[in-house]
Amino acid sequence: MNMELKFVKYNPGGNATILIIDPLPRKRYSEIAAKIMTDAFLCAEQVGFLEKAEHPKALARLQMMGGEFCGNASRSLAAWIAMGGMESGKIHSIEGDKKEVIIEVSGCRGILTAVVHNQRCGYRCNVELEMPLPLNIYHGRNDQLGDYSIVVYEGILHVILWNKTAADSYVHIVQDFLEKEELETDCFGILFYNSSTSHMTPVVYVRAVGSLTWEKSCGSGTIALVSALAQKEGRSIKNMQIHQPGGELFASIDWNGGIIAAKLAGDIDITAAGTIYID
Repeated sequence: MNMELKFVKYNPGGNATILIIDPLPRKRYSEIAAKIMTDAFLCAEQVGFLEKAEHPKALARLQMMGGEFCGNASRSLAAWIAMGGMESGKIHSIEGDKKEVIIEVSGCRGILTAVVHNQRCGYRCNVELEMPLPLNIYHGRNDQLGDYSIVVYEGILHVILWNKTAADSYVHIVQDFLEKEELETDCFGILFYNSSTSHMTPVVYVRAVGSLTWEKSCGSGTIALVSALAQKEGRSIKNMQIHQPGGELFASIDWNGGIIAAKLAGDIDITAAGTIYID
C-alpha cells in the first residue's frame, strides 16, 4: 500500500530524530520506522509517532518505534508543539520567549513538562524536559565489564561502563549479562563514560525494530549517567555538561536522600520537514 506521511526531522544533540505527524496503526510503527531510518530514506537514529494524548493536560502523545522511552525524541515533540506544530490554548507562556508544554511519552506513566525557549530563530530552540525517575540503580564489578552501573527505567535500562573504551564486543557481553541477571533486554543502552573528560559514547538496542545504533547522543542515557553519579556521591548535581559524539546535553538531578527530580536540557534544530513516500 502506497503511503504519504508528513514528517519533521530534528537534531537534538546530534541524535537525528524523525517525528511522523500523520496517524498510523501502531502495528505498522516498527516496520515504517525500520525503513525510514535508512540512508535511502531519512537517515535517522530513531523514529517517534504522534498520537492523541489520553491525559487531559497533555497536548499530544509520543509513541516511540519500539514502545521505548526516549528523552531526545520527547524534547523534539515539545519543540514541534511550541514552535507552531500544534495550535492550542494549553501552551503556556511563562517568561519572555519561554513556553511550557505538557506531553505523554511511551515507556513513561503520567505526563512530562517541558520548557521551550525559542532562540529568536524559526528552526532552533532550547528544550528542558522533566524526566522520569529511575526505578532502580545497581552498581557492581566483574571481570568482563569492570566497574558498571545499571539504571532501570520503565521504558528502557542503561548499563554504564565506567572508563571503558567503546567497542562492539561489549554489546553481546552486556546482553548476556542482563539476561543472566533476568533484567529486561527488549530495549537497553550501553554508555561508555570517561570520567576525566566527561565524555559519553552511547549505543542503544531496540528489539522491536531490530536496531543497534551507535547514537550521536542519548537523552535518557545522559540522565541515567548523572543519576548514577548523584547516587554514588549522595548529592544534587546541577547542569552537568555531558559531551557526546554529536554534541552536548545538560542534566540536573535533585537529591534528598534519593533522586526526587531530574531534568534534561539542550539545543534542538529542525533540519527538515515535508512528506515521505513509502510503497
